[in-house]
Amino acid sequence: MAKKVTLITASGALVIALMGVILGLGELAIRSIHLLRDGIPFFESQAGGRVGSITLDQELGWKATEHYREALVEKTKGGQLYPVRRSQAQYGFRQFGDLNSTRLKMLVIGDSFTHATAASDGRTYHALLSTLLDVEVFAYGAGGYGTLQEFLVFDRYLDIIRPDVILWQYCVNDFINNDNDLERRSLINNNGWVRPYWRNEQIALLSPKESSVQVRDWINHHSRFLYFIISRIDRLRALDTRETVEVEIEAEGMRHAGFLRAVHVTDELMGRVRARAGGRPIMAFDCIREEPYDQAFREISAHYAITYWDDIGAVVREADQRGEDVYALDGKHWNERGHALIAQALAAHIRAELAAHPVPNRAAAR
Repeated sequence: MAKKVTLITASGALVIALMGVILGLGELAIRSIHLLRDGIPFFESQAGGRVGSITLDQELGWKATEHYREALVEKTKGGQLYPVRRSQAQYGFRQFGDLNSTRLKMLVIGDSFTHATAASDGRTYHALLSTLLDVEVFAYGAGGYGTLQEFLVFDRYLDIIRPDVILWQYCVNDFINNDNDLERRSLINNNGWVRPYWRNEQIALLSPKESSVQVRDWINHHSRFLYFIISRIDRLRALDTRETVEVEIEAEGMRHAGFLRAVHVTDELMGRVRARAGGRPIMAFDCIREEPYDQAFREISAHYAITYWDDIGAVVREADQRGEDVYALDGKHWNERGHALIAQALAAHIRAELAAHPVPNRAAAR
């Protein structure tokens, strides 16, 4: 009997040892690929959860890495290869203008579409707006952000930048990412990272996954290989979009109870944006026009005197339908041609808005 127990114990130890070897080799392989292909230091994730362009954060969930540079080759949806040189400046801003400039200052806030990782520094829509409108631009975005994270960034840097105008980039995922229950049921707008949610007028840090928060958080901080595995599992699950909550929302519209709850939270948060901005003009656009999200954005914007344009994202979609190569490889985010089209559409709207409602230039006045 003792011999049998010993054999079982030895077998268990061998399995654990083999698993350790596999995990170690996988971690070595992933980190080597990141180092050679992307230039990410081998041990970067050991320093506060920093992996390349994203750093985990106790307040924001995650944030854009400060003073980050990367050069790589991207591919368009049509298969065209092109070089991208992107950087993140002070505080992780994709574009951080001159604080002492006498030009009109514009603060741009958004998510992955503003993070714009598929476009070089001078070819993002906000960089192009700086040239087209002759304004000083400060632009911050991070992939997967919801409205609360965007507000926290806005609140943190508003008094440093002191912008004259604010441009807010909405996206359909905002409502899902603003409600933990909806995000848990989403297969396509859920990156598995702990994020802040606005609940009963308080901030709660919660996981959008059923698995243990501690396990996911440890993986996010310490193991790129395990993160690679679980993120690929998430992507495989997302292939069957029939099971994701967005299907229900788009079928039921404003009758969907969870969506109405998320709309209420988003309305509260944009009310806080308006209160914090004071009398500064806020202009907003939706990067992907879909219902019932567009209706919700329109109503929320109207509540807080936010000028809202729902036709911006359509210019890229229409170009794609004409056969133009305007999307990045994922078929969702804009490549550099897409960013140029967005900038042109925005510039036309902003010019008209500023002509109709001139904005005092605080810096020039001084």
